[in-house]
Amino acid sequence: MIHNISQRYGSVALVTGASSGIGEAFCKRLAAEGLTVIAVARREERLRQLQDFVAKTGQGRLVPVVADLAQADGVELVVKAVESSGLAVDVLVNNAGVGFLGPLDTVPREKTIGMIDLNCRAVVDMTLRFLPGMKTRKRGAVIILSSVVGTIPAPWFSAYSATKAFDLYFGESLYGECKGTGVDVLTVLPGLTRTEFQAGSGMREYHSPYRSADHVVASALSALGQQPIVVDGWFNKILSHGTRFIPRSLLLFISRLVMKKELGTMLEAR
Repeated sequence: MIHNISQRYGSVALVTGASSGIGEAFCKRLAAEGLTVIAVARREERLRQLQDFVAKTGQGRLVPVVADLAQADGVELVVKAVESSGLAVDVLVNNAGVGFLGPLDTVPREKTIGMIDLNCRAVVDMTLRFLPGMKTRKRGAVIILSSVVGTIPAPWFSAYSATKAFDLYFGESLYGECKGTGVDVLTVLPGLTRTEFQAGSGMREYHSPYRSADHVVASALSALGQQPIVVDGWFNKILSHGTRFIPRSLLLFISRLVMKKELGTMLEAR
């Protein structure tokens, strides 16, 4: 585990999807490490609350940036805010993401396309904007949040599953590209995590095997600089790694049964 993040990578981190869940946990942890955290999210009030929290701890600093990365100008707004602050991003956490449960043709088209823009395009664009500076300085880190769902086919969650598979392969490949440059790349695969994602996606609440957002962040920072990907939690490790030994047709059959039950629960709740 890296004990002094700022010494290894630099003193400024940028976290997307920072207003809740895993993004919020990253902000608090990195600020506690003494970093200046540029927190990007759509909800200004939540960002101001997070800024106040960090200020009261007396550790680090938080700079709020309000932007919707699903929009065409979202990344550009972030870049301009960073440039005007005079800060250089040393640690980039591509965390912002969303998913929608349901048959592909029943989810509003604009929501699905917006999800692809947020989960894929924005991740690549944010990385393109800040990776060159890291390489020039010969140090930095890029963390990409994928999902265990990105390792399996997920009927009724098809577009989301595909975006997370994209993030997984993008991050893992980028790790190979950046090896030897001083820039560490890590792709994080959470499973069921107690955040606002379930409510937003339409998924039901589970009692177990939930992990906390703090668990995910701890797993990520423990693996950063050590390996290309990390799966958070033993159950999720079994789920993601075990699928490699199951025929794809059987995996799809099992996944379809599970997701069909999930969809039915969602419809009953309406």
